[in-house]
Amino acid sequence: MKNIPIQTILQSIALLFLVIIGYFMFTASSNWQVVTTELEKAKEELKFATDSILATKVQLEKTKQEFQQMKVQKDFLIHTRDSLILSFKRNNAKDWEDLQKIKDSIVLTNEKLDKDRLLLDGLFGLHQ
Repeated sequence: MKNIPIQTILQSIALLFLVIIGYFMFTASSNWQVVTTELEKAKEELKFATDSILATKVQLEKTKQEFQQMKVQKDFLIHTRDSLILSFKRNNAKDWEDLQKIKDSIVLTNEKLDKDRLLLDGLFGLHQ
């Protein structure tokens, strides 16, 4: 067997290490690209989800305001109805005590009606 110089053996081992290190660098680089693209996709999805949540929040606030307006309208209609009923009772009352009770009820109902009217006008922006 020939005598192989140690320098050649060391060069071969160094070349083998360089090939192994190069392979790991190449695979690590491609994995890094995959991780980067996945992070970009996740970032886009997060942005989309954030925009969607903000749009839902705005819509919820609008719906909440509309619901409050409908509640005030309902209260306004109820108090208007009560006022009409009390006016009818006042016109048909027989004695003085009934008239006094009805008068007190009408005053309370009219106060509620005025408050509801102001609240309703404020919600619809009529007195700003």
